Amino acid sequence: MKKFLLLLPLAWLLNACSDDTDNTADSSQEIAAKEIQMFSIPSTDIINRQFSFSTQDSDSAFADKNEIVSAINNTIKCTLNPKNPSCKSISLPKFILMEDESLQRPTQMQYKISKIMPLMEGMLHIYTQSQCNNNWFGLCQGNIIYVLQNKHNQWEVIDIFAMENPQ
Repeated sequence: MKKFLLLLPLAWLLNACSDDTDNTADSSQEIAAKEIQMFSIPSTDIINRQFSFSTQDSDSAFADKNEIVSAINNTIKCTLNPKNPSCKSISLPKFILMEDESLQRPTQMQYKISKIMPLMEGMLHIYTQSQCNNNWFGLCQGNIIYVLQNKHNQWEVIDIFAMENPQ
């Protein structure tokens, strides 16, 4: 009987700890869902769509009705030609506008969106399969991920990185 009385407080303690953990997990999942719902998640109709660009394209070639695609296309436009006047008026990662002959900037790029992953705080990872005719930091060939954030109800590319194997 003494053993039972010693185990009873331990069981209450374990039960109390497990209930709080479950409630915390649920509330953090609810918070994440609410944050994601605050922003319009793009439709999946842009997945597997192919986009191709070159330095000779006019600005109209980069225009698209989808805000996500438009943000990526503007980034590519400035990657191909950082001297384009419109590149100064849009928010881009600073390295895109760097000018140096050794950068091996591409003159042609194409990409296909393979996956869209919503993140907390109004951010998205846009997984692409990309090809280009040069190296440019290794950020235009292979599995390239564009990080977008919704700022002032507009999607902006805030970072770009390459991934060896997509998840």
